[in-house]
Amino acid sequence: MGFISGYRIPARAEVLFVWQVVVSSRARGQGLASRMLQALLDAEACREVSHMETTITSDNEASWALFRKLAEKLNAPTHSTVLFDKKNHFGGQHDSENLFRIGPFSQ
Repeated sequence: MGFISGYRIPARAEVLFVWQVVVSSRARGQGLASRMLQALLDAEACREVSHMETTITSDNEASWALFRKLAEKLNAPTHSTVLFDKKNHFGGQHDSENLFRIGPFSQ
């Protein structure tokens, strides 16, 4: 019903980078994405993680809401900057991607 792809950044082991969060249309609105993210953070492999990063386009309201809610639950600060610019990186063919960073947080 859901899938998350991500990885720990080798040079920054305290960071879990979430590449993609997917939830079946039949399971949306039930908190599955939030529960999957929390399960990742609770996993033994992430016990040293104190920051989460992801990229989000400006118009992706569902992703903004998901990750802001997680930051609130973790009582962690957030920071957002443009990582890949529409013009400079995508030749105008794709919306800019914002790097959204949560942390530090403790587990």
